[in-house]
Amino acid sequence: MYAFEVEALDRREVRCQVEAVGRLRIGWRKWVTCEIRDISCGGARIAVAEGVDLPEQFVLTSCLFEGERICLRRWEFGSETGVEFL
Repeated sequence: MYAFEVEALDRREVRCQVEAVGRLRIGWRKWVTCEIRDISCGGARIAVAEGVDLPEQFVLTSCLFEGERICLRRWEFGSETGVEFL
């Protein structure tokens, strides 16, 4: 079993599946587009293009919520990344 599967079983919040686009600020002026695949009050599962290396912490914006969310990378599997909102 992968670590993210264990984490999925132990979640405190239920995530809702969505099909949305977001933008990640991963540097002072660098923005990357991502797919948001599920989301909760405390975090999300996102997917980025192959070759994009996400830092430990970055900013996510989306039409799903107002403002910005500071994200902490929790796990990665292929193109998908689980993030916690700070």
